[in-house]
Amino acid sequence: MAEFDLICVGSGVAGCAAALAGADAGLRVCLVEKADKLGGGSAYSLGSLWVGANHLEQAAGIADTYDETRTYLRFLGGGAAVDANLDAYVDNGPAVLREFERMGARFRIIKGLPDHYYPDAPGTKAAGRALEAEPLQRKELGPWADALQQGPYTPPGMTWTDAMAWGGFANRRGWDHAELERRKGAGLLGAGQALVAQLLAQLVKRGVEIRTGFAARELIASHGRVTGVRGDTALEAKRGVVLATGGYEGSEELIRRYDGLPEWRNMFPESVQGDALVMATEIGAATYHLPVNLCTMLGYFSTGAIFRNAGSREFTFPHSFIVNRAGKRFADESQFQQMVPALRRFDPTTHTYANLPCFFIFDRQYLERYALAAEAPGTERPGWLTYGNTLEELAQKLGIDAAGLRATADAFNGHASKGVDPEFGRGRSEWSKSWSGDQRHGVNPILGPVSEAPFCGVRLYPTGAGSAGLLTDSKARVLHVRGQPIPGLYACGNAAAPTAYGAGYQAGLTLMGGLIFGYLAARDASRL
Repeated sequence: MAEFDLICVGSGVAGCAAALAGADAGLRVCLVEKADKLGGGSAYSLGSLWVGANHLEQAAGIADTYDETRTYLRFLGGGAAVDANLDAYVDNGPAVLREFERMGARFRIIKGLPDHYYPDAPGTKAAGRALEAEPLQRKELGPWADALQQGPYTPPGMTWTDAMAWGGFANRRGWDHAELERRKGAGLLGAGQALVAQLLAQLVKRGVEIRTGFAARELIASHGRVTGVRGDTALEAKRGVVLATGGYEGSEELIRRYDGLPEWRNMFPESVQGDALVMATEIGAATYHLPVNLCTMLGYFSTGAIFRNAGSREFTFPHSFIVNRAGKRFADESQFQQMVPALRRFDPTTHTYANLPCFFIFDRQYLERYALAAEAPGTERPGWLTYGNTLEELAQKLGIDAAGLRATADAFNGHASKGVDPEFGRGRSEWSKSWSGDQRHGVNPILGPVSEAPFCGVRLYPTGAGSAGLLTDSKARVLHVRGQPIPGLYACGNAAAPTAYGAGYQAGLTLMGGLIFGYLAARDASRL
């Protein structure tokens, strides 16, 4: 049996953070990954971090405090956060960020992006808390240069700051494509890939052992303490095992057990199957289930039956709306947090979800101007969409009530042409408007009539991050169902329940939580 001090299972941000913090503390570390590629769901992401009172804010002259950060997170949590874990996030976040910079990783403030989904909530700041990794070249990863998962949502080398500077994610035509080609040729990494790579590069420099294709199946325990992990081979961990395998979104059984929405689809890599949840509960670990999970989104199938999470991307662009099978809108489409309660609305008369299935409806103006499923704007009638020369024809093809869709469109268009949405308030969110950057509509860049044929539509499916995970304490130690920590076992990232921020969701919390609690797990293990 190969022997290590610390074994980190999963190579996303949380696993890499724990591995790097462990190596920096002098531990002999092994990082194992189930898939053939590194990075997991973190590499799929846009790579934002969220942390208040950080040193980058201070350097930019932005005043912020721990108390203000705590106030905002308590608002987000909606009473579902674990206070000690929320405090651990707030109180350790700035120091952990500095620690990873000391270890060699590089971060920066995202320019042009509003910091908060809820700018009117207590404790908010206009800017400075939303961060991203600085781009770096693949060659910094040495032998692992070609082993990183490719993110499906941004071109290689593109960053969130670029998107804001180039007019938003909708303004694909305004992006600097020549610069993007140059970056691709130079092997430059951006977004979630850059965040993983910043940590991975430091692991390579420290000679940390990395193994891909290692599917962890069970934990090894002796006298109540976790002492290793078993896949095709067994690995011994003298100080501890950190579970950072991601959530369970690819497991139909676990999704049915913890989330319940019908026809859920996985937006993460196929390897995300709830491995940490299964292995830890086998030895008595407790789980935690959020009563409300605002990290629930919608997506669709495109070319080659590829599932794409639309989240806050395509739905923020004008000349579009979302309707249920009755043809009625039911929430502000541009904010997925506003959609969640409506998606879970259950009709006791019909015993069905009132707003599922639902459908994304748009017109020729949208198709010509905006990027859909990463295709270039103006792509001639993608074959995976449904079309109609009239809204009624489109409704018939999609199984939507035609009269309901016509009534919805007529009401929506009359208000959208004036830049208002009196029914659901679409366009009030500065966060949503920052995604589009389309000022052709003047008073409201994310509203426009759906009025020009051909009319287009696609069925949507629930997706997002799961509502449950392993229950951990403020040191990332996994708790037993009887309440005490399980010696030698830690969890962070999506493998752990989001107890630090509860019901709420804010871009950057998940990845920053992976950094914070991965660091705390490794440092606790190093003191044993």
